Amino acid sequence: MIHIACNIDSNYVRHCAVTLVSLFENNKKEQFMVHVIADNLQESLQKTLENLCAQYQNHIAFYPPSLELLKGFEIRKFSKRISMATYYRCLLSDILPRDIERVLYLDCDIVVLGNIRPFYDTPLADVGVAAVEDIGCKEAQRYDILKYPMEYSYFNAGVLLVNLDYWRAHDIPKACADYFHKYPERILFNDQDLLNSLLCRHKTFVPLKWNMQDGFYRNTTALGEEWDKAHAEDLRHPVVLHYTNRKPWEYDSQHPLRDEYFKYLDLTPWKGKRPWHTPVNRLKRFFRLLPFYIGIRKPKYINLSKL
Repeated sequence: MIHIACNIDSNYVRHCAVTLVSLFENNKKEQFMVHVIADNLQESLQKTLENLCAQYQNHIAFYPPSLELLKGFEIRKFSKRISMATYYRCLLSDILPRDIERVLYLDCDIVVLGNIRPFYDTPLADVGVAAVEDIGCKEAQRYDILKYPMEYSYFNAGVLLVNLDYWRAHDIPKACADYFHKYPERILFNDQDLLNSLLCRHKTFVPLKWNMQDGFYRNTTALGEEWDKAHAEDLRHPVVLHYTNRKPWEYDSQHPLRDEYFKYLDLTPWKGKRPWHTPVNRLKRFFRLLPFYIGIRKPKYINLSKL
C-alpha cells in the first residue's frame, strides 16, 4: 500500500483529481490510500474524488482539521494564491492515523508521469523527509535569513516523502509552531521555510525527476545550457512534474509540458475544460503571447526538442 497525502480546498478539487488520475494511470500495479486534508469540503466534491479513486480500485479518506491547529501561523508570501491551509503540511503526523509509517505528500499542481514506487521506497532511517532541492537553493540570502549553513541546501516542500515515525518521535508539528512563534521574521516561504529550518540536518535529497519544478524549464534561470543538457532526459520525461509557478490552467501558460495536465484532466469529470475556450481568454492569450511568437521577447522556457 502506498499512502498519498494532499492538502486542498474547494478551489483545488479539479487539480487534485488530475494529480490523482495521473498517479493511478501510471501506477496501475500499485494500491493507493489517499489522505485528503481539507476544511469544509462539500460532500459532492468529496464524492467526486471518491468515485475517481474507486474507478482504479483505490481508497480515499478525508480529514477536516481544526482551524485551532493553525493558531499563530500566518501567510508571509504568495498570499493571493496560498491559504493558511498550507501549514497543515507541517501537521501531517498529528492529522494522519498513527499506524502509517510514511506518506508521500503531493501538492495538487502536479502530474505524475511514471512509476512512483522507487521514490516511495527511499530509505528514511534517521531522516524526517526525502525531497528534491528547490530551484532557489543557491540563493545565499535564504540561509542568512534562516540561520543555517548553505551547505545543507534547501528543499522544495511540494513533494515530500515524510517519515511519520520520525515526525512523531521529534514532535515536528509542535516544533514548527514553536519555531514560528519564536522566529516569525525568518519565515518568508511559509511552511516550506519552517520545514527546511527544522529538518535541514535530517533529510535526504533525491534526483530532480521526483519533483521537476517549473523553474528548471526556464530560460531566465542561471542554470545554463550545460545543466539543461546534463538533465535532458529528466526534463523531457520527469516522473513528477510540478507546475510551481505559472499553472497550465492559466490562459497564458507557456510551459513546454503543459499539455500533460490536460491529458489527465480529460480523464476526470472536467473533461474538455480549457482556459482559452472563452473569447476573452483567447484574445488575452493572443496578445499576451504575440511578442514571443514574433521574436520581440525571448522565450520564457527552454526548447526541449533541442536538448
